[in-house]
Amino acid sequence: MKWYLIVGLTVMVMIATVLVRIPVPGGGYFNLGDVVIIFSGLFGGWKAGLIAGGIGSALADLIGFPVFAPITLIVKGLEGLVAGLAKPAVKWQIYFFPAIAVIIMIAGYFLGCWLFPNLGLAVAIADLPVNIIQAVAGYIGGIALHLAYTKISST
Repeated sequence: MKWYLIVGLTVMVMIATVLVRIPVPGGGYFNLGDVVIIFSGLFGGWKAGLIAGGIGSALADLIGFPVFAPITLIVKGLEGLVAGLAKPAVKWQIYFFPAIAVIIMIAGYFLGCWLFPNLGLAVAIADLPVNIIQAVAGYIGGIALHLAYTKISST
């Protein structure tokens, strides 16, 4: 994958994360960046998913929620990396690896909030439903975007 495509995907993750920010109880926010993270992994492979997911999301956190940026860098980077394991895509893999990726995102933010000073278990539990909804939206949207791109590019 060309470096400039990875940069473009990173910027797209950042924009999708910043564009829609709905605050949640723990101080984080619901966003649509996971859609682009899943797409980035499926489109560009594990390296593109890792870089776009981790750096794009962490940069978005630096604009308004900098305390979460280190957790986001790791969690979203892993999410993109695992989603990218589906490339080259075998039909079942484009559903399996993104599912594992969003589970990693949910678990990573749960643990991150729980272990983070001044947040703890109560905040981790309060944020869990929002993280699950965001993960499901990212899973469905990322796969749909990938399938649409695949369909368009094959014609």
